Amino acid sequence: MGAFSKFARLIRQQLLSLSGVGFAALGFAKESGIPFEEGIVPNRFVGRTFILPGQAQRDRAVALKLNIIPDVVDSKRVVIVEDSVVRGTTTRSKMRALRRAGAKEIHLRVSCPPIRHPCFYGIDFPTSEELIAHNRTVEQIAEFLEVDSLAYLSLEGLLSCMQEPDKGKFCTACWSGRYKIPIDNPETKFSFERDQLKMF
Repeated sequence: MGAFSKFARLIRQQLLSLSGVGFAALGFAKESGIPFEEGIVPNRFVGRTFILPGQAQRDRAVALKLNIIPDVVDSKRVVIVEDSVVRGTTTRSKMRALRRAGAKEIHLRVSCPPIRHPCFYGIDFPTSEELIAHNRTVEQIAEFLEVDSLAYLSLEGLLSCMQEPDKGKFCTACWSGRYKIPIDNPETKFSFERDQLKMF
């Protein structure tokens, strides 16, 4: 995770993780020397929230998914390591929960590049307009997420973690806009669902 830690502005503070088992956070902590402490305990029975179809559903899922330990967060300057930020609304709910728990400062680090382009290969964000990074600067995204600072891992840094020498073999469409298969007539999950309903 050297590529991840080097791009961040490092401050001696506490490090928390919002990303499942926190492998990215552990790598960040090791490279930066910032101590890691599990201040947010996820509910393992709640799945990925960004794939839910409605914002109200996503908000409810976030409330069920996150269990913040106030004694670890209260009055602390914290670095949060996320695996990705898609629409941004779910992440903002997480940041607000940390504020309510007493976090003094929140510095968000994302272990992938900004997601600026839709995915047509099975992940549910089919339009650019619903992506927080589309046509926004990092500073504008940070303001929306209500964090004190925000930084992303670069695409080069992400691919440098892979042993495969030919980096062109990997799909980077949602970050770079370069699609492996031409997208002339993009389909959404809703059009597929309509077609499936016709079979019954």
